[in-house]
Amino acid sequence: MMRRKSAHRRLFLAITLACLLLMVGGGYLVYAAMTATDRVENDFQIGQVETKIEEAFDGSITEISKNVSVPKKVSIKNTGTIKQFVRVMVLPEVRTTVAGDPSSKQILPLNIGSDLTLENMNTDEWIDGGDGYYYYVKEAVPANKPTSSLFESIKLSEDLSNQYHNANLSITLKVEAINCSEFAYRQAWWQGTEPADGPLKTIDDALRTKTET
Repeated sequence: MMRRKSAHRRLFLAITLACLLLMVGGGYLVYAAMTATDRVENDFQIGQVETKIEEAFDGSITEISKNVSVPKKVSIKNTGTIKQFVRVMVLPEVRTTVAGDPSSKQILPLNIGSDLTLENMNTDEWIDGGDGYYYYVKEAVPANKPTSSLFESIKLSEDLSNQYHNANLSITLKVEAINCSEFAYRQAWWQGTEPADGPLKTIDDALRTKTET
């Protein structure tokens, strides 16, 4: 879907954004605030379907400890000219040096929910699809309007082991938008299939009433 020459390139836009950069050191998590331009890794603009991430963060915060909430309000703005459906994937990754071999790196697990909490999530307007994505189901986002906040703060579990000390943690937001023509989201996101059950059916039932023919 991310290929620029995809057969569906006229239908959808995918943007990968690096949202947060966190570094663990001495029992503290050092937070490196970044601007919107810092966060953009890939920005593929296709037609009139365009989005950008918006955030509210206190740039004066330089470090946090485990089990401490860090305000981080994240929403997605439609910067295009047509209504869009939006989904977001949150991808945390921890890299640390291998014991006894500082020149080598290893990836440690960090699970959303047990190790990293996305706090004050709007679960009425954002639904976890169970496929790694959170879907915005309140509406097809109008041009020049933002979604509601996906989450408003983050917090690391107090149960993280010392193995995570001196590690680098990155959290990437993968944002995908699609025009709201009838069932374009099914083609772009679910290979054209209609979900039969589970959270994706709930999402499909919500989005199908907001499509335009």
